[in-house]
Amino acid sequence: MSRKIFLCIAFACTFTIGTNFVYAQNSAKQISDKALEFESAGESINYLNKMIAQVSVAAEKRALLAFLGALQEQISAYKDASDSYAQAAGIAAGDAQGMPKKTSPQLVLDAVRCALCSGDSATAEKYLNSTVRNSQDERIQATIKLYEVWSTLCKLESTAQLEDSVAILKTYSALSSMKIVKPQILLTLWYITGEATYGNSIKKEFPKSPEAEVVNGKVQMMPAPFWYFMPKNGEALALSAEAAAGSQKISVEKSGKENEDGTKAAKQQLGLFRNKANAQALCDTLKSKGFSPYITEETRASGTTYYIVLVNENEQGTIGQQLRSAGFECYAVF
Repeated sequence: MSRKIFLCIAFACTFTIGTNFVYAQNSAKQISDKALEFESAGESINYLNKMIAQVSVAAEKRALLAFLGALQEQISAYKDASDSYAQAAGIAAGDAQGMPKKTSPQLVLDAVRCALCSGDSATAEKYLNSTVRNSQDERIQATIKLYEVWSTLCKLESTAQLEDSVAILKTYSALSSMKIVKPQILLTLWYITGEATYGNSIKKEFPKSPEAEVVNGKVQMMPAPFWYFMPKNGEALALSAEAAAGSQKISVEKSGKENEDGTKAAKQQLGLFRNKANAQALCDTLKSKGFSPYITEETRASGTTYYIVLVNENEQGTIGQQLRSAGFECYAVF
């Protein structure tokens, strides 16, 4: 090999290594910024999945999986979000430059929260019983205790079974070690008992919190399967039609657009039940109010079949607001 050819190859290798080094240092930030430029969340997610498969630097892949999980969670793709967070937590690496900093225990709890939101308490409990319990972080330990109660609530079948969970939450609300999650504890008690005293405590102790905004009826809590599963006394979240109409509108991304198979790009989900009769009862109520609901079935990995009540979005993207104004809890699914 001539000296000239050898030098050319050496130069090319040096340039490539240098370029890859710069790319590795900035790839997660560059990729996440690019993902936000797409017009729809679906396009962003497809792009992220494609790029994550090509990233070999552990810290970059970890950061991108966490970013993907956050995006999936925002559009209510809870199962996918839980999987993404769990994958990120399983990568032993530091934080990527320019990306949000998150510890592995925090990512595990993100996975737990999304598993609960999807109604998958079995997966949530599996993650809660992992090494996350070894964390010395007070916030992590408090959140673990709260999520354990949420997981139990998710599995209850009737309000008659609420007594033990309510007692535990009341005890937690008085513990200094649980103060960091006290707004969530009080909101849960308010939701499942329907007692105004818990809502008043939120407004008094945490007047600027998101929980206080929910209690005041200024915003609506994003309904998720988790909340549907949880038995509750009273109608704590049944805001008046006026309050619902004035609350922050959930935007439906290109709701009038159709998919390639001709189906609507968005639907409003109103319920997710283990019992088909309960799903049918909700459908009957919706029909009596002038809506056109239907039921789909979904069987989870656990073998449990759920019955989902949906209403298709209209061209104007206003069905969600109409449903909330009529007193129904709903959220957009894509």
